[in-house]
Amino acid sequence: MNNVSKEDAIITVMLLRLKQQRLPRVFALREKVLRGDPLDDYDINFLDNTCCEARSCHALCQNHPEYNELFSRVTHFYHEIATMALENERH
Repeated sequence: MNNVSKEDAIITVMLLRLKQQRLPRVFALREKVLRGDPLDDYDINFLDNTCCEARSCHALCQNHPEYNELFSRVTHFYHEIATMALENERH
């Protein structure tokens, strides 16, 4: 019998989603804002959803402190992109 808890399974799925879906798109958004381009509504919605998901992951990982730094860094990375995008909008 497999002894994987529901919490561990959820964390595994979230980590896979982060690696395979979220980070590639976030890196593309980072390149976009580094070029000075603004984010469109679709980009902003994606960034907002992924940021909320990262915060949820961080809360879920309270029993798994080994993931705290990862999700804190991811959330900070999203914030940096949003800040750069805001600066681009101002120019």
